[in-house]
Amino acid sequence: MQSRIAVFLLSLTLAVPVAGAQDLPTTVKARSEILHLIRQEKLDLILPGAMRDNNIDMWIHVTRLGDPDPMAPHFGPVTGYAIFTDRGGDRIERALFGSGGHPDLFDIFGSREIAMAIEGYNYGHQDPGVYDEIREFVAERDPRTIAVNTSDWLSIADGISHSQYVKLEKLLGPEYSSRIVSAENVVTDFRVRRTESEIVAFADALEVHREILERALSREVITPGETTLEEIGWWVREEFAKRDLDEGYDPGVSIPRILYSAKSEPLDPPDVRWWIHHDDYVIQRGDFLTFDVGVRYLDYFATDYKRNAYILREGESDVPESIQHAFDRALAAHDIIRANVKVGRTAGETLEILVAALEKAGYIYTPFIDIGTQDYEMVQEALAGTDKSGFSIDLHSLGNNGGSLVTVGPSVAPFRSDRDDLVIAENHFFAFEYMIHTNLPERQGFPVSINIEGNHIVTSLGVEYLHPPNEGIILIH
Repeated sequence: MQSRIAVFLLSLTLAVPVAGAQDLPTTVKARSEILHLIRQEKLDLILPGAMRDNNIDMWIHVTRLGDPDPMAPHFGPVTGYAIFTDRGGDRIERALFGSGGHPDLFDIFGSREIAMAIEGYNYGHQDPGVYDEIREFVAERDPRTIAVNTSDWLSIADGISHSQYVKLEKLLGPEYSSRIVSAENVVTDFRVRRTESEIVAFADALEVHREILERALSREVITPGETTLEEIGWWVREEFAKRDLDEGYDPGVSIPRILYSAKSEPLDPPDVRWWIHHDDYVIQRGDFLTFDVGVRYLDYFATDYKRNAYILREGESDVPESIQHAFDRALAAHDIIRANVKVGRTAGETLEILVAALEKAGYIYTPFIDIGTQDYEMVQEALAGTDKSGFSIDLHSLGNNGGSLVTVGPSVAPFRSDRDDLVIAENHFFAFEYMIHTNLPERQGFPVSINIEGNHIVTSLGVEYLHPPNEGIILIH
């Protein structure tokens, strides 16, 4: 039986052509409407559970003009005090004391006087009594717990500045200030629990990502003996920019990583992530590579997954047997991992189950510390004198950013143990990422490490694909 997610996606596929990247909504109006719908549904459908499951009666989210807030994609351009109160029923009361805020997203708006005070009008002569409006609002609701956007480890939940936190405590008074807790758990659940509108938009972004990535790994872009890694990276950035999917004007670009070369030797000590990784390296025939890039869509979603390619040498019609064997070992682990990622398990429980299942299948566990050169030395030692493959796991949460260590949500990796207690919920977006290390006869003592990564979703039926997974090596003639 198909899940409701699969049916929903299928219905959109039948109704709207999805042949290529040009089919994404391109107008500002269309994209704004999609993002507005996502914001509405997050507040309507996700916020009640996020607060109640964490025993939060009131969430005060403080923002400040000129100080970009990490939660801005979820609330839109607001400044001041966004106050969410659980007063029972299906809906959380949503109030904004400050500026901005769409009437579809907020029910109650503070006075113009307090909005001007918060923005700093006539700051040196402000009447402190203007903030009584907020104090009285809070006191009327008398919350037992007040979550505030401050956290010593989770940056997405730490948008409040020190001065604004001190000001909030003064504004609330000692009784209500004593009820303040970190909003990190509310923010975590609010972000990682997904609506159908988010799933569809994220799937759209992933398909654009795939089209551009696979074009980058073709003769459209790569001429063996001429094209540098940096040139490939900039071609991708230009394609992203044409669709308003780029992340800005950073002077650097993501470049492919050479995992094996029949011709070239590394200039630096080998890293578990690459054999050669230099901007000016010229692609050679006999190179086996991986490419990891990501798009930014609606200024809300970030994708992060890879593809592999091999540059055929003269006279070759396929990938060398040793590299194909290593890739096949990587793919064989995929089904084992997929079968053991389930809704309702914690990240820590999932890691233990995956390790046991892969070891039972004959793989050797090589847990990373996420320092590439040291991880590679550990892999070399673990696989010395064996034809078995090693494995490393990093099923990290993602969706609103590319999956860095500040990403909230359950992440299954030995170096993300601070998330071991988080439960995989229905509709969890994650990077299906792991690495398989296999010795090569032509490179004794230096295993090839193949990173398989896709961006998929966990539902009650298990892991469901949001885009076609990496199932083969792209051949470049």
